[in-house]
Formats: sequence, structure tokens, C-alpha cells
Amino acid sequence: MREDSFPILKLARAGAAQKAWDAFLAAGLQTADDDPTILNLKGRLLKDLARKTKGDAAARLFLQSAKAYADSAALKPDSYPLINAATMSFFAGQSDHMALLASQVLALLETGVGRGETAYWHDATKAEAHLLLGDRDKAETMLGDGLRHAPNAWEDHATTLRQLRNILRRRGENDNWLATFAPPKSIYFSGLMGLAPDDHLAADSIANSLSKIGAGFAYGALAAGADIMIAEAILNAGGELHIVIPTIPSVFKAQSVAPYGDAWLDRFDSLWEQASSVETIDSGKQLSHAAIIVAAQVAKGRAIDNAQRLESTYMPFEVSDGSLSRVSPSTPALVVARSAKTAAGDGIPPGSCHFSIATDSRVVSDAVQWERVGDCYISRSAQAADAIPSMKALLSAAPDARIAFDVTVSDDDSAPQGIADNLTRLVQSASNGSAVATASAAMMIKAQDPDIRLEPLGELPGSSGASGIYAIGPTSD
Repeated sequence: MREDSFPILKLARAGAAQKAWDAFLAAGLQTADDDPTILNLKGRLLKDLARKTKGDAAARLFLQSAKAYADSAALKPDSYPLINAATMSFFAGQSDHMALLASQVLALLETGVGRGETAYWHDATKAEAHLLLGDRDKAETMLGDGLRHAPNAWEDHATTLRQLRNILRRRGENDNWLATFAPPKSIYFSGLMGLAPDDHLAADSIANSLSKIGAGFAYGALAAGADIMIAEAILNAGGELHIVIPTIPSVFKAQSVAPYGDAWLDRFDSLWEQASSVETIDSGKQLSHAAIIVAAQVAKGRAIDNAQRLESTYMPFEVSDGSLSRVSPSTPALVVARSAKTAAGDGIPPGSCHFSIATDSRVVSDAVQWERVGDCYISRSAQAADAIPSMKALLSAAPDARIAFDVTVSDDDSAPQGIADNLTRLVQSASNGSAVATASAAMMIKAQDPDIRLEPLGELPGSSGASGIYAIGPTSD
């Protein structure tokens, strides 16, 4: 593959379809017709654009994608471009051509040519071809064979499941059978601290419950008690642990782990080392209820986002003593008996959360209060639930507006210093007619509205270090 195509592929893999296509055009690659890898990239980019488009425009993009893939296969016979050409032809409404190409895929694979990068992709490609040809039983068998070759290749599984689900839905067929092949559930967890380190009954109940629901990815904090037991159960079962804590590790440990015994500290340290990711919400020196709430929302958003990326499902997992549901009254909780005392009114201050919206538009929505800061208008007291309605209202009134979202936590009601500068820089990083958000703000919005579309855009450098940013779309694909 040409060197100038790698940044384009990176954008595509991050979900930034339009930016990737614009970069492809800017590089002058649209006229390249003698390089199979460039044609495959072109097919992928057009496919991504088509999925974000509706009606006749989508059909035209799918047809262009099919041609790019078919041209690649003509230059170098391979199952990857050929199966994509078949499926894109189907999405474009060219069923007869799709059937011809799908049959060619199976014939090619039988010859041993174009077997795919791995044994998984060999079988997954066969599954897709059989499904296109209307043979669900063979598709199901081949998909099962493929998953046995690579049982933990979640991203690969998701790509296949998404493609098969789209085929079934376009035919108006039931896709529930694909749930059997979906990756494990993503959970966002919380639980009581009043458990003794040697409470094996509670630990066993937690592990059994997680196993029954098929949890494999866990997002939450790591306080003494149920949090740590949940994290251990996930890792012991071969799952992934993603820690989201409200404040810096030293402060969190001192206030949420250390008071309950050294045994919890040792287990915290062990889990910290084994975590797949760690995210800290507030870099301040004290823990607050506001930071705890934000961390819980970010963990929820992360779980939802992960489940959607992997074509799986998500759910809350709460451990309670039955007296109070910390997630919501309607959230089912695993009830266990308390086996240790916790300090009443633990002295954690309330703090305050500042979910902020900023825009460069002079036509601002009346839904929230705004103040002028330099070239931007900023609302520092919005709610995550306001984000999408405010974004839609702003873009409706000013289609070229740039919008940014951020969330910060402070010890009192005053907003942290530098928040206006951060928001201004975020607004400047957005393209006309688009919205961006810091990672924490994006995940809080996702927690409120799972249907929004998030596209990672990399990192934005700042005085306190780089921060991840996301493009925000009104609906998911």
C-alpha cells in the first residue's frame, strides 16, 4: 500500500468517514486504477460513506464501492475484494450481479486462492457468501467454524456480525440468531463497600451472576468491597477490566480503599496492573460526590460504546444490600448481605460538575444560558442531556457553527480556571457545521443518548497534557 494511504486508513478505522474520503481525494488517489490496495481502500471509504447516507445517494455510493472492489479483484484475484464487491452490489440493489460474485467467491476459496489473512477470515468470508446466496444454515456453520479459530478476535467478529446483520435487515429477515455469536456483554458496575475481604459467599455470588449474564468487559471504579470483587471475577473469567476512577489514584486509594484494610489495598494494586485501561476523571486532590457521579456516567458511556463497536450488548451490574439502589430504582441489583461496617457520612464533599457547551455561532439557542468569552459563547451550567438538543438547535440556526462539549469537576460551585481557554481551543478544532467533545464529555453524552455517533479524532494538546477528543453525530449508523 502506498505510504500516503496509511493516514487515510487510520481515519477510516477511527470512524471518521468523511474526513478519510476528503483526505483520499486530496491525495489524488481517486484516479488510481492499477493498485489493488488503493482500490480496496477506495471501496472501503465509499462503503463507509454509503452507510451514513440514505436512499438513492446511498445506492450510488454502494455501487461505486462495488466497482472499486471488483476492479481490485480483477487485478489480483482475492476473496476479500470479491466478497465486498458482492455485498456492496447487494446493497446497491444489484441482486443478480451479487449472486454471480458470491458464487465466484466460494469457487475461488475452493481452489485455495485468496484464502484471507487468517483461518477466521477464510470461514467468515464463506459465511457471508452463503448468506448472500440465501443459505443461512451453511452461513451459520461457517461462522461458528471461524469463531473457533479465533475466539477472542472481538473486532474481527464485530466486522463480520455487522455485515451479516445488515444483509439480513435489508432482506427483512430475523437476525436474532446472530446473538449466539456476539462477543460477551459490556457492563458498567457499582456496588456497596460494606463487604469483608474474606466474604467468599459474596464473591462467589458476584462471580456466578457475571457468568450467567455473559459479562466479558467491565467498566467502573475500584473501591473496597463489591467493586474489587467484581473486577476480580471479570479477570478470573478471562474478561477485560477498564477502570474509571473519579480522582487521581493516590487520593482514591486513600479515601476509598485504605480505610477498609491492607488486604483491599493489595488487591487494588494487583487489579490496577492487570487492567486493560485506566481513566481518571478529576486531577484534583480530593474526592467529591460530583466526581463520583461523573465517573459513573463515563463508565456507562464507555460500556455502551464498547458494546456497540463490538456488535454486542451492555447492561448495568450493581451489588446492593437491598436497602438502596445506587444506579436507579428500576435497575436490578444483586443483593448480598453486608459483612463489614463502613463509615457513615464518609466526609466526601459534594463538589460540583460543570458540563459546558461552547460555540462560535452568534445565533445561540435559548435552551441554556450563554456568556460571551472572546469569540465564543459558552454555557458552563448545562447538562449532558442538553448536548444533542442544543447541538441540533445550533446547527439548525447556523449550519456552519462549530460546537464543543467539555466536563470538569470542582471543589465548589465555581468553574475551574482555564475552562474557557479549553473550550475555545476545542471549538477551534472542530470543522464548520460539526461538534466535538472531550473524551469524558463524549462518554457522558453517550450514557444519556446511546444512539449518538462518536468518532475518535485523536488528541488535542494542552497545558496539562493531551486529551482525547471525539466528533459527535446526532445518530448512530
